[in-house]
Amino acid sequence: MTSYVKLTIDDNKAVSAEAIRELLLEAGADDCGSVSVDAPGLESEKEIVLKHVPWAKTFVSFVVRMNTESLRSTARSLANNEFHQAGHEVDNISRTATRALESAGFRAVAPPMGFPMEMDNWPERPWVVAHKPVAEAAGMGVMGIHRCVIHPALGSSILLGTLITDAEIKDHAQPLDFNPCFECRLCVAACPTGAIKTDGSFDFASCYTHNYREFMSGFSDWVETIADSGNARQYRKRVADHESVSMWQSLGFGPNYKAAYCIAVCPAGENIIKPYKENKKQFIDDTVRPFRQKEETIYAVKGSDV
Repeated sequence: MTSYVKLTIDDNKAVSAEAIRELLLEAGADDCGSVSVDAPGLESEKEIVLKHVPWAKTFVSFVVRMNTESLRSTARSLANNEFHQAGHEVDNISRTATRALESAGFRAVAPPMGFPMEMDNWPERPWVVAHKPVAEAAGMGVMGIHRCVIHPALGSSILLGTLITDAEIKDHAQPLDFNPCFECRLCVAACPTGAIKTDGSFDFASCYTHNYREFMSGFSDWVETIADSGNARQYRKRVADHESVSMWQSLGFGPNYKAAYCIAVCPAGENIIKPYKENKKQFIDDTVRPFRQKEETIYAVKGSDV
């Protein structure tokens, strides 16, 4: 359910960064920052966004904190429910803030946190705005070696949202002058596909093939497997029962990640780093080792590094 909040503006219809911040926090965000669409580093983003929102002048990036312990459970139903519920929060906050901006006389749109996307563009980029580079430009964090944005206080346990508006915000945010990722490499140890390399490089295909199995391409592969199977018996030889019901669950209740362990084990962030600092070995035993010992099906392309 969407609640309603009000944006404070001055007599000249100018909007301060503080007013935007108050609006987003009242709507439920945990942090936010605004940045011009002309900000350095967002050139390619601006080009794409203006095709869909030609009047865009400002991006407002915000974060929603997720419950860390839910993400750290090896029962991925707990983690995926957290992703789903936090994702709904992001979209509700976006709609609430957009309503406030429109009520104040501005144009604004609320791109979804995740889905739906412009799937007619597939396999080219289907999303209207890329939340990560906007978040970096707006000072909401920096991408770590796991390629997720790490907020300086909240760490990796966040989801990102972006508002697009024609309101010109005074005193835009600046990118962080430091990287919250201190390269502990726990994400490297926890990744079941080896997609995150010890040298900091990243194998996108390996991550995508496994973690997003029940999303776009994985779904297409599953459908093709059905089509190629002559009958039910042949299908069940190729696809285990638990894989079929897992796909059913994602179709019925929202797509689920197979891993996302890199987010789960990341200790970075001022508000969550204490257990790691107090006892690194215990943190690894409690948080990283259970994922390394977990028996699970890994999805990979034949001949890949996985």
